[in-house]
Amino acid sequence: MSYQVAILVGGLGTRLRGVVNEVPKPMAQIGNKPFLEYLVLLLRENGFKKFLFLTGYKSEKIENYFLNGEKFEINIEYVREKQPLGTAGALFNAWHSLEDEFILINGDTFFDIQFSIFNEFIKVRNPESLVVLRYSNDFSRYGVVEIDNEYRIVKFNEKGSLPYDWVDGYINGGIYYFKKKALFEFYERNKGESLSLEKNILPVLVSNKQILGLPMGGKFIDIGIPRDYEVAQSIIPKIVKNVRKSALFIDRDGTIIEDKGYVCGKNLTFKEKSIELMKKAKEKGMLVIIVTNQAGIAKGLFTEEDSISTTEFIIAYLKRLNIFVDAYYYCPYHPEGNIEKYKKHSLLRKPEPGMILKACEDFRIDLKNSVMVGDNENTDRINLFGLSSKIIKDPQ
Repeated sequence: MSYQVAILVGGLGTRLRGVVNEVPKPMAQIGNKPFLEYLVLLLRENGFKKFLFLTGYKSEKIENYFLNGEKFEINIEYVREKQPLGTAGALFNAWHSLEDEFILINGDTFFDIQFSIFNEFIKVRNPESLVVLRYSNDFSRYGVVEIDNEYRIVKFNEKGSLPYDWVDGYINGGIYYFKKKALFEFYERNKGESLSLEKNILPVLVSNKQILGLPMGGKFIDIGIPRDYEVAQSIIPKIVKNVRKSALFIDRDGTIIEDKGYVCGKNLTFKEKSIELMKKAKEKGMLVIIVTNQAGIAKGLFTEEDSISTTEFIIAYLKRLNIFVDAYYYCPYHPEGNIEKYKKHSLLRKPEPGMILKACEDFRIDLKNSVMVGDNENTDRINLFGLSSKIIKDPQ
């Protein structure tokens, strides 16, 4: 199903005033195109054709550029707010133009998620409302979002705070799905008022158990921050040109090499079946990415540098076999560790999906056609919708 996409493009962009003065923030130039055009092209690439632009500040700049959307092979409607109404207020101002189901996106952020997985999740879980979440270990500007095992959001934390003994978490990715009926009471009580989606609506949906959170990976850029705006100049044009590649995510200890108990050093035994698996993956043009829990670091059995050295030895060995590893990720944390620095909970630790999500940010990965391979049922079956896992008890 191709949902209507409502995009919030009415913000003043005060943080960008020193960089962009004459146009609304979403119209800031990235190379030879406005940022909003890249966002529209990304959405069109993913099958979306119906757009609703929620405009405000210098609306005519947007309307005169995009018109009815015909030149972009899409359809665009506009609803302009006469005065700033906040994110939820702008949405309710367009109430009669919204379809029964719709996607809402911030017009100043670019999150390159795989929308086919997003759509599949909606089809399978049929939520009333949904927020796309992204992995982060920086909470200076964002609050952590906590979810349960059923993807239900249980709490939005304040900016700058983390749940006890965690080093990372999920944050709001700025992409939403709503059934219109889930917002009807809010609309009836607050139409015409200034209202924040994040402060006034989402916490109530959490209390009512009406909202799910879907962790997803992909490059994320917030052009409202001057530093990110500068980075966007080189990154965004490349993203829209790159084709997604499938990946073989593969465990290290017990899968690539025999697990002799907290493996470290160069006295290693490689597993032939896994080597053949990686060779076949490379022949198919897949990325090969090592993802490994390294609890021995947290338990003080070896240092982080020792663990990295072991992995790099493995990568060098595989290279001599013409198997080129594209990247490796490791988790040094364990909640029962002996080293205080690493005695933490982390989404990097499998079966949590932090390492996979980091890889999806670093590479444009086709997660639906990727696979996680490992030897441990408890840790290598990753908790990530859209990724399949294969457990090989003894790859030898």
